Amino acid sequence: MKPVLPNWALNLRALSLSEGLRAFCAVALPLLIGELFDLPRLGLAAFGALLTCYADPGGPAARRAPAVIAFALAGGVLYGLFTWLGAQGALISAPIAGVLIFCASFARIYGQSGLQVGNLISVAVVLALGAPEPSAMLAVVHGVNFLAGAAWAVLLTVVIWQTHPYAVSRRALADAARRLAKLNDELVMFARDAEGGEAFSAHALEYRGQVREAIETARGVAYETFRRRGLISPRGAQISLRLESLDRIFGAQIALSEQLEQDPSVREECVKPLRLISGWLAAMAPEIEADRPLDTPRKRASLKRLRQTLRVLPDAPERHVLAAIAEQFAVLIAVAPTAKVPAPSPGPADFRRRLLSPVRQNFTRSSAAFRHALRVAIIATPVLAVTSRFGGLYAHWATITLVFCLQPYFAATWARTAERSAGTVLGGVLAAVIGLFVHTDLQLAIAMLPLSLCAFALRTVNFSLYIAVLTPMIVLLIEQIRPSGESELYVALSRVLWSLLGGALAVLGSALLWPSFEAPKLEATIAAAKRAHAAYAEAVIMALLGQGEWRTAEAARRMAGLASNNLEAALSRALAEPHAGYEPALVKTAAVDAALRRMAGRLSLLAVERPPIAPQEVAVWQGWPGWIRAALETGEAKPRPPVPVGPGAEDLARLALQVRLMTG
Repeated sequence: MKPVLPNWALNLRALSLSEGLRAFCAVALPLLIGELFDLPRLGLAAFGALLTCYADPGGPAARRAPAVIAFALAGGVLYGLFTWLGAQGALISAPIAGVLIFCASFARIYGQSGLQVGNLISVAVVLALGAPEPSAMLAVVHGVNFLAGAAWAVLLTVVIWQTHPYAVSRRALADAARRLAKLNDELVMFARDAEGGEAFSAHALEYRGQVREAIETARGVAYETFRRRGLISPRGAQISLRLESLDRIFGAQIALSEQLEQDPSVREECVKPLRLISGWLAAMAPEIEADRPLDTPRKRASLKRLRQTLRVLPDAPERHVLAAIAEQFAVLIAVAPTAKVPAPSPGPADFRRRLLSPVRQNFTRSSAAFRHALRVAIIATPVLAVTSRFGGLYAHWATITLVFCLQPYFAATWARTAERSAGTVLGGVLAAVIGLFVHTDLQLAIAMLPLSLCAFALRTVNFSLYIAVLTPMIVLLIEQIRPSGESELYVALSRVLWSLLGGALAVLGSALLWPSFEAPKLEATIAAAKRAHAAYAEAVIMALLGQGEWRTAEAARRMAGLASNNLEAALSRALAEPHAGYEPALVKTAAVDAALRRMAGRLSLLAVERPPIAPQEVAVWQGWPGWIRAALETGEAKPRPPVPVGPGAEDLARLALQVRLMTG
């Protein structure tokens, strides 16, 4: 079987080479022009271009353009303004900057794009305060200089360096296929070697959440592309159909893992078809990413071989599940682009609604985004005032680190601070080494090529390594803009020390100002996960009875999977936080999560098998959804309904077992 490439290799090959080269071109051109015409001030333009590249959220041009244009305009204006305000004294500049940082941090209500743009605007403001300019005219020149570099990066992003609008969706879809292949590899090992429930629980906890996350990421990227395109293209319809097929394969894998756990006697005979399925998924992923057709003689021969292997299996539930996966492979092969369907263009009213509605919903103390923005502003304002007045040339790194490290949750703040601190130390050493050999704009431009490529390759993979590569880029550019005359080692060491101080302040502020600890909220998260799985059980049983639609059951399965992911994420955050006194809640959460995963596996098996229900047993089946919902919502299991004697009886009995485990 073709090996699955690690994430960093996939990013480097599929995305980072193009994005890194774009960042290099954006930064290198101002530096080269400055070297050619002896204009050292163009280093500021290069810096503006670099930050604009990092403001790019990726995806279709219609999504990227608003983010980079908004940052370029706001960054240019604010950089010029705050260089002048910085010369008016810390008592004036710091409070105004604090208000601006609040607004920039609050921009996370607009999603990842708003988060990136807001953080980078804060960086531009803080750096501007670190370069005070008493002359209003020269401050305007600095702002125009920054804006010129940012505008050049916008031109590269939106006009010159265009990317295929569906490339990001295909990459996300291919990543989901790779995760499915990895999950299937684990199923092979589970069928061949594993024994007992503990192995199953570890398997489910580690891999199901990863696959669900990959599928939902692909779904979000694809839907965002469809919405921004304004025209649902044949390529978009193809991506949508393939996404749904992969999601159904995932549901079948969950059902199969449940069956393999309960019936060890069938494991050995499932190994061969599972290996064929793993090879199919692993081979399909790069072809989806490269936009190559799946309907090839080799794929059809592989599908035929899988079906022949299934024919010799006994007529049992595992065969039905494997056959369902094979049918989805047939769908993936047969998917062809459909005719274009025009979508309505968003009007001014729709734009105002998308702009103002998140503000109205979140401008309240009950909003985590509002509390986070207020926390950042309250901590950053006095830090800016003190460092601007007494800190020296490199003190602004404390505020920058503070802004980047502070997160809405304490656990996330702690993790981000640790990652950034490690990356900053490593990056400081790297900057000192590079600085020994880089002394001109031309040398700096050349050094930006490998740094840009590595930074974008590591950006979404390993935050510490990403910061380690980003640090020398920023340090060298800032030193080019405002030469201090200090040694490279001194510059790097100063940044490290101030950054460590900023990280410490971020952790302290997150613990003292409206701390959002996860452990006290675990009960609410458990309740939400139970409700989602009760709805899933009801949807499956109603569909089996012919009183509901299977599409409703599919949607309920997705929501149950997301609820389990949320529960596991909450448990991870709680474990990373101080949780004295909440140990019983942590143990309960882990037990409920395992039971819900098993419950979802049994429901997926029911959805795949769809056992026929005799008319005389319909009334018995109708009593189960209400019992499951009442037991999960109240925590008290009343006497269960009678178990039918026909097909599906064992599934209901195992569902009842998991319900009693959660209510015992």
